[in-house]
Amino acid sequence: MHASTRSLIPKKTRTGRAALALLLLSSACAPDLSGDDGGEDGPPVRVESGDAGAITVTFDARDYERWLYLDLESAAQVTPATPSASAEWDLAVLRFNVKTNGGSSGEGGVGVARLPGADWDTLTRAPLDGYISDDADPALVDMEPEPGYAFDLWYDYDMDTHTLNPADLLFVVRTVEGNFFKVQMLDYYNSAGTGGYVKLRAAPIDAP
Repeated sequence: MHASTRSLIPKKTRTGRAALALLLLSSACAPDLSGDDGGEDGPPVRVESGDAGAITVTFDARDYERWLYLDLESAAQVTPATPSASAEWDLAVLRFNVKTNGGSSGEGGVGVARLPGADWDTLTRAPLDGYISDDADPALVDMEPEPGYAFDLWYDYDMDTHTLNPADLLFVVRTVEGNFFKVQMLDYYNSAGTGGYVKLRAAPIDAP
């Protein structure tokens, strides 16, 4: 990870990070009063089209081992045979983790700019610089909430309710093909309050 990357991600002690990870893994879902897990049948990745090329994507990312891969240009799920060496995908989701096809996660050269407080409607052009890549420690991946992904801490974690809420943060993704998309994380829960349903929206924007 570039030196500038760490300044964008709040630092925690390893003990604190491990404790947070255990809380997320054990209780990161809102109360479910339905008597079951609130799961939904359907495709693991659902894409809805919007205006100006925007899409809303919902990942059924409850599985603790299966990554779900998304290509932003085609707005579709893909299933690369060898994800780390594939140019098919841009983003992938597993539980609360979001990785990108760049740096330690893949050879696609995807870069991410983190824009705290940016406005979705007025963001129409990608920034010129500030892009980072994944730099995940294999020993922490799928265990810690901060393994080194460019999308780390896309959420605010409520210690009282043990829930995740999207942070006031937009991302700009430079894709494998060199195009630019703005991405906003929207939710981690389905309508029944079950965790693992990551929802985001994305839309193409102009190059710098």
